[in-house]
Amino acid sequence: DSGEPISSHKGFSAEFGNTLCELAEKDKKICAITAAMAKGTGLEKFSIYHKERFFDVGIAEEHAVTFACGLASKGMRPVFAVYSTFLQRSYDQIIHDAAMSGLHIVLAIDRAGIVGDDGETHQGVFDVSMLNSIPNVTIFSPTYFDGLKCALNSAIYVCNNVAAVRYPRGGELYKPDDFGEESITYDVYGNKDCGKLIITYGRLFSYACKAKEMLAEKGIEVCILKLCKIKPIDPSAFDFATEFNTVWFFEEGIKTGSVARNFGDALLARQFNGCYHIKTIGDKFVKQMSVSEALHMLKLDAEGMADVVLEDLDRIGNR
Repeated sequence: DSGEPISSHKGFSAEFGNTLCELAEKDKKICAITAAMAKGTGLEKFSIYHKERFFDVGIAEEHAVTFACGLASKGMRPVFAVYSTFLQRSYDQIIHDAAMSGLHIVLAIDRAGIVGDDGETHQGVFDVSMLNSIPNVTIFSPTYFDGLKCALNSAIYVCNNVAAVRYPRGGELYKPDDFGEESITYDVYGNKDCGKLIITYGRLFSYACKAKEMLAEKGIEVCILKLCKIKPIDPSAFDFATEFNTVWFFEEGIKTGSVARNFGDALLARQFNGCYHIKTIGDKFVKQMSVSEALHMLKLDAEGMADVVLEDLDRIGNR
C-alpha cells in the first residue's frame, strides 16, 4: 500500500486511452483532444488509429475546452484528456462556453490527486473543488479499471452536460477479494450495522480497505461507503450514512469546496445527529514528495486513516 501502482506498465492513462479507442471504433462521433500531452494522457494509440478525429491544440487548455464545445455543438462527442493541474487554466471556459451553454463535453482528468515526483505545481488536488462550484457538471471518480470504463461510457452516453472522469497517476491499488465490480453511483463494503462508517472515493478506497483490516485487528468494525459519482451524489447515499453513529470522510483534495463538505451539508439537512469527521487537505499546497510520503503526511494512507479513526473514537469515548 505504498501508493505506487501494482503494475507500472499499465496504468489508468493507458486504460483510458485503450477504452476510448474501443469506443471510437464503434462510434464515429467520438473525438479526442489534447493540449500537447498525447503521450502523457494515453492518447498516442488514438492519434494513430483515429487520426482524423484526434486534435492536439498545443499548450492551450483554454482553447481545448472551447474547441470541444464547438465540436459538441455540431453533434460530435469530444473528450478532452488533461492533467488535473492543467485543467485549472480552463475554469472560465468550462463555466461560460460549456456548462452555461448546456453543451455535452467530456473531461478525462488524468493525474487526479497527489502525483508525487512531478512536484508541487502538479498536485491534482484542486479539480474537485473547482468543478464542484460549477452547475451542469457531473463528476465521476472511480477506483479501479472496471469503474473507469463504466464511468467513461456513462460520461459519453448517459450524461448530457459537462461530464468529468477523474483518475490518479499510476495503476490499480489493493482490491479486496470479496469486493466485486464498482457501480456507477456508490458501493457499500462491510457490515452496514456496525455504527461506524468511512466515506471516500477514488484510490483512497484501497487505503480505506487496508485501514478497515487494521482496525478489525483491534476489535473495531467499520463499514465503507465508496462514492464513484461525486457530483451529483445519489441522495440515497446520504440516507444510508445517516444510519451510522460516527462517520469519517477521507478525501485526496482541498477541503474548501470538497465533496466531504458537501456531504456534511447534506447530512445536516437530514438532521444527522451523529459525529462527522473530515480529513482532507487543508488550506495549503502539498510539497514535492513521493505519493506514499505525501499520503502518509496527510494521514490519507491506510495507517493514517486507522490512526484518525482510533484518535477520534478515543476522544469521543466510543471505542
